[in-house]
Amino acid sequence: MKNFLDLLATEHHLDLVINGGQSVAGLHDHLTFSQNDTVTVDGIEILPRYQYMAAEGVLQINQPFYCWYHTVSGQGWLLKPCVS
Repeated sequence: MKNFLDLLATEHHLDLVINGGQSVAGLHDHLTFSQNDTVTVDGIEILPRYQYMAAEGVLQINQPFYCWYHTVSGQGWLLKPCVS
């Protein structure tokens, strides 16, 4: 059973799976993917789901991932507001 401190523990990185390969990125890193990639971030499908947002064949996430995801998905709660 987890204690209170375990419940508050958060990871300070993103787990990326790009075309089956795993990697890690920082929470505030800008991310760039080819629109033809298959991408999940922390288990959340990004491509091909948001492929329509790619410009010139590239999907760029130029803000912290969870701020971007909150905006494009229109769901979830943020404890700290995103600055655009």
